[in-house]
Amino acid sequence: MTNVQGMIETCVQCGECVEVCPFYKATGNPSYGAMAKVGAARSLFAGEGLTEEGLKTLWLCTRCDRCVSTCPVGISVPDIVQSARAELRRRGQWPQKCSNIANAIIEHGSPMAAPPQDRITYLGKDHNVREKAEYLYVPGCWASVRLPEVARASFQLLTKAGLDITTLGEKERCCGLFLIDNGLMDEARELAEKNTLLLESTSAKTVITECPGCYDVYKRVYPALFREPNYEVIYIADILKDIVEHGNIEVKHSGRKVIYKDPCPLARRYDMTKAAREVLGHVAEVVEFEEHGAEAVCCGAPAGVKPLYPEVANELAGKLLKEASSKGVDQVGVGCPFCMHHMSGVQNGTEGPLRIRTPSQLMLESLASER
Repeated sequence: MTNVQGMIETCVQCGECVEVCPFYKATGNPSYGAMAKVGAARSLFAGEGLTEEGLKTLWLCTRCDRCVSTCPVGISVPDIVQSARAELRRRGQWPQKCSNIANAIIEHGSPMAAPPQDRITYLGKDHNVREKAEYLYVPGCWASVRLPEVARASFQLLTKAGLDITTLGEKERCCGLFLIDNGLMDEARELAEKNTLLLESTSAKTVITECPGCYDVYKRVYPALFREPNYEVIYIADILKDIVEHGNIEVKHSGRKVIYKDPCPLARRYDMTKAAREVLGHVAEVVEFEEHGAEAVCCGAPAGVKPLYPEVANELAGKLLKEASSKGVDQVGVGCPFCMHHMSGVQNGTEGPLRIRTPSQLMLESLASER
C-alpha cells in the first residue's frame, strides 16, 4: 500500500498515458483513460466516496501495461488499479460478477467452473499420457475448456516433433490471473504453492504454456508469492520455432496473408514478439497492425472487463477486426486463447468473417506431410 500511495502522489497528471489507454481508444472519453484511474484511486484511498464514473474507470482496466512505458515518472497504473480493487473488495463494493468468477476459480479450478473432465477433451478418447516426462504442456483454462481445438493443435505438433511430453489432464487448475488482477493476493498465494508443487510432481524440466497469462503468472508472479520452481517456463511459440528450425517438423507456405495480434504480457513485460512471427512466417506472409509489438492494442476483455462492460470490450475487439480487414488479410493470428475467444465472439456479428487462429493451428494446417 505504501508504494501504491507513493505512486499516486507522484502522478503529475501530465496526461501522457491517456491516449494510449485502450479504454480511451474505445470510448473517446478521458474519464476512462489511465490518468483517471489514478485519480479515482487517490479519492478511494483518501476515504472519499467514488462516483459511478470513478468506480467504472477502476474496472475498465485489463492491466495490459500499455500506459506504463509512457509515464515519464515510472508510475504503474496497473499496480494502482490492483490495489484499488482489493480495497473495494474490503469495503464490500465488488461487482457480483467478479465475485462469481473468483469463487469459481477458488472452488472449481477455472473461471467458468468447468468440470475437470472438460480439460481433457483436446486429448481425444484414446489418450494415454504418462505421469512424468521431460516436458509438461499446460493449455490453460480457455484453450482446454472453451477452445480445445487450440490445445489439440499444439499437443499434436509437440507429439509429432518427438518431444517427451505429458499434461496435467484433469488435475490442471487455473493459474489465478483473475485473482491477481483484482487484488486477491492471499488466494493467489495459495494457488501459487499448490500449482507449483503440482507442476513439479511431473518431474518436467520444462513447462510449456499455451496461455500468455499463465506464462506470466508461472514465470514472474508465482516465484514472488511462493518460491522459484524446479522447472523452466517457456511459451508455446518459442518451442514451435525451435522444432521447425531444427527440422523436427516440416511445413509449407500457404501463400496466404496473416495479421498477428501480440499478447499484452509477452510483448510489454518480456519483449517477446519475434518467435510467433517467425513461426507464422514459415506458413504465411505476416502483416502488421499499425500498433504492434510493445504498442499493440489490448483486445479489451481480461481482468473482468468483458463480463462487466461487454459493449466496451467488444468495441476494442471490433476495432482490431476492422483494421485487420482493411489490411487485405483473411486470417488473424493470435497468441492468446482468451483473445481468440473474445474476438471470435465479436466477429459473429460482423460481415466477412476472418479466420482467427493461433500459430499452432496455422502450423498444423501447413504440415508438409499432410498437404
